[in-house]
Amino acid sequence: MDAKKRKNQSGTVLELFFQDSNLQVEAPNEDIPTDLQSTYSGPAPYHLNYCGYESCAPGYCFGPHTRTSYLIHIIFSGKGTYRTEGTTYHLSAGQLFLIYPGVSTVYQADEKDPWSYGWVGFSGYHSETILSYMGFSRDNHVVYVNYLEPLRQSIHNMLELHKITYGNELKRTAELLQLFSYVMDHSPNARETQYEYSKTTYAEVAMRYLTSNYPRRIKISDLADYIGVDRSYLTKSFREQYHVSPQEYLISLRMDQAQFLLENTGKSVTDIAAEVGYPDSLAFSKSFKQRFGTSPSEYRQYIKSSDKK
Repeated sequence: MDAKKRKNQSGTVLELFFQDSNLQVEAPNEDIPTDLQSTYSGPAPYHLNYCGYESCAPGYCFGPHTRTSYLIHIIFSGKGTYRTEGTTYHLSAGQLFLIYPGVSTVYQADEKDPWSYGWVGFSGYHSETILSYMGFSRDNHVVYVNYLEPLRQSIHNMLELHKITYGNELKRTAELLQLFSYVMDHSPNARETQYEYSKTTYAEVAMRYLTSNYPRRIKISDLADYIGVDRSYLTKSFREQYHVSPQEYLISLRMDQAQFLLENTGKSVTDIAAEVGYPDSLAFSKSFKQRFGTSPSEYRQYIKSSDKK
């Protein structure tokens, strides 16, 4: 479908018209509603309303205009200005600027080096929270990201998913979240999100991981890194929740299973050691004796003699 045909359709801006292989598109006419579907008030935390790309002519200006949804512009090249609530931002490639719903804004391409940008307009009850994690606020409408190609690709993927199907809606939302997460991970403006969950959450995740994986070789420092916290924070959180350290809990899981295997199977001590996470049977025997006061072999003999009585 060519640009002209798309331009005459009464579709969402999501279906903006590719002009060439560089993913540039025409700007919509003034009479095309650029906030189509932006009054979304459904149950989703995030909902993509529209998106697209534009390479602006020198001095091209849009506004004053008030949006009804959140709108992020990603500047891929060139320069321009963005004016909102009495503040003027002079922007260039690598910067993202946010338009809040209900706020009148004007943005204009530079006369000598006009900008090219992509945009995503979205709604949803969790939008303001995620924007704060990305580094935006009512006092700061601009963030910076050094490498923008993944953001360009996300918008491209959204545009490719223009057919109105439930599956495509889920995929568009996934691309939107991918874009959000990339900005959170790569913008120096982004808010630190580590430890945003409760200590209980980190402790419970660690407990479930240890319970499911105790036969493997596990370092608590690796586990902490795996779930996104440092070891000291995890240990403190775990101890507060379960009154033991993660290491003590891991040893307890291994010893309880070893005790069961010694009582109920004929497997060798070496095999049992390997099965509960100890490739070194001597290290296993030492840990077992510390917990039960006797070696694995002696414990098995004691169980056998008790059964004969």
